[in-house]
Amino acid sequence: MTVIALINPENDPHLIADCLISADGPDKRQSMSVWVPSLGLIPTDWHDADGPFHIARMGRKTYILPNNSGMLAFAGDCRSAYEFWVALAKSIDIKLCYQPDAMIDANTIDQVLMGIGRTAGAFHMLGVLLDGKGGKCAYTHRPEATMTTQNFGTCYLAGSGTNYLESQIETEDERFAPLDEWPWTHISPTEELAESLCSNMLYYESDINNGRKPNTPIHDRFGGFYEWYGIKSIGIKPTPPRIDLNILVKDDALYLTRLHFSESTHPAVDDPDFKGSQIILKVLTFCLRTQAFDPQRLFDNLAFTFEQVDGVLIERFFNHYERDASSPLSDPRISGIVPADVLQKDFGEGLPVKRVRLTVSVNGYAVVKGVTESDESLAPARIQYANGQVSVAFSEKIGLLIADIVARHLQ
Repeated sequence: MTVIALINPENDPHLIADCLISADGPDKRQSMSVWVPSLGLIPTDWHDADGPFHIARMGRKTYILPNNSGMLAFAGDCRSAYEFWVALAKSIDIKLCYQPDAMIDANTIDQVLMGIGRTAGAFHMLGVLLDGKGGKCAYTHRPEATMTTQNFGTCYLAGSGTNYLESQIETEDERFAPLDEWPWTHISPTEELAESLCSNMLYYESDINNGRKPNTPIHDRFGGFYEWYGIKSIGIKPTPPRIDLNILVKDDALYLTRLHFSESTHPAVDDPDFKGSQIILKVLTFCLRTQAFDPQRLFDNLAFTFEQVDGVLIERFFNHYERDASSPLSDPRISGIVPADVLQKDFGEGLPVKRVRLTVSVNGYAVVKGVTESDESLAPARIQYANGQVSVAFSEKIGLLIADIVARHLQ
């Protein structure tokens, strides 16, 4: 199961999807653990009211259609979704054989759904189709919830996390209600919602009871990581590079609880294990264990240094079904300690990060803020690798923002 959402398809369409792939029954593989960014290495075997299930891997449940025709996201039974995708891919190949620049329209998808019969009833699909002339339209197959919001148009949701995500959207809609007009030019209200939802849900993933109690993501068979995409007339805007910084205030002390960096990347075209046309999510975790830090550092070049970085690559879940068993990636749980040469390649010259999502837990609830800069020289964070260590440094703006949140909520 999973959770997917299509937000504001009328005006500013965005897709959200989680990345947890689960299956019914116990795990029969030799290695019975999987890496998820907010919890680290966890068991694959779990249990809910319907019986045992296991986490198979992390995987992207989104698919970009050829010729910038749009994007689809899937929820429900993965095998059934894959069978649909195989049938759709064959239909698309035939269509493009006769007309290489053809757009993939709703009629093409409808015919494939009808052709697979009962299989179509085992999964859900949400997406946006582009006509190549600036037009966009929503595509929905068995949505489980439809909601009308004040600030984000119509929202469609599906998957086992529908109720949870629906509640989050309602909360954000109420939070935005007092704004007479949107005050920021570098990010739209819907994009802010999409990124905020993905960051907030990643934060709640770190709950120690996640999976062990009902009404937590893993127990309800969704989670892991959350990706979002903006569907523009000219094509798809992937999840931009972002840092998620989680701070805990307790007994007048400050603690770093989680620090993640995520970005979308493309494998090399000639890489035999990956398809060059797909997007791969890279999620690095710098901090999984709570560590105290001096509050004075908020006013004096706030930075954190780490000797080890853990990471996971999240590929399109369809790819595993097609991969040869002899491939080194035949088990697609692609995670581990990030090698020094990779850190040098990615951060040796320093990487400015223009988006930071901040979550400060104080007095029993979380205060969330997003900082986005369009100018790289004003980036709120910078990642640097040198002398065997990775440093994540934050701008003065971030330090003062944390200090302000702490001061306001401890009064």
